[in-house]
Amino acid sequence: LINYYNDSKFALSIPSIWTDWCNRINSNLMIIGQDWGPFEDMKYLNSKLDKDNWNNIIEEENSLTTKKLKQFLITSSNGNIKQERVYITNAIKCARTGSSYRGNNISLRASTVNCSEHLSDEINIVKPKVIFTLGYYPLLSLSKIYNFPIKDTLKDNIGNVYKVDDLIIIPGFHPVAQISNEEQLKQYKKIWEYLEYEDVEK
Repeated sequence: LINYYNDSKFALSIPSIWTDWCNRINSNLMIIGQDWGPFEDMKYLNSKLDKDNWNNIIEEENSLTTKKLKQFLITSSNGNIKQERVYITNAIKCARTGSSYRGNNISLRASTVNCSEHLSDEINIVKPKVIFTLGYYPLLSLSKIYNFPIKDTLKDNIGNVYKVDDLIIIPGFHPVAQISNEEQLKQYKKIWEYLEYEDVEK
């Protein structure tokens, strides 16, 4: 929702509070989720933000998704990864209407395809070595960008690793999906087969 660099002025157009992209631009690991959620939620947090209450707002936004994602990254890397060095973004750059994170208030497939050019630009700026996708639609976007085939369901893609030149793409479940922690961790551990901890800190 908002992003700032050290003590400089706020940049109010950033769509999610937890990406903090300006401090992660040199990350070798990029995680791509699906979408930002409802615009009303962004607007609400944005209206409350200023530099003095930054930490409080981060804690308020500290959703189950955020907590589980951190947990899987820390556990899969045996505690070695520094979460702040991971670049996090979404495949769909536009917000949902209304207040629901589910339902038909956004066309996921159409939005994924329409936003793929913007995601491609973002990847070209960061130049990660490994991309880990959360759910089906981020993987769909990458398959459109890099022109590689994927199966019709996320489950059928889990376990695969896609290589595009020097880029490694690993599909994963959404952190709060009804999948056991053990199954989730199998995918996260694949990250470290291709990316040593030393590589995360460029």
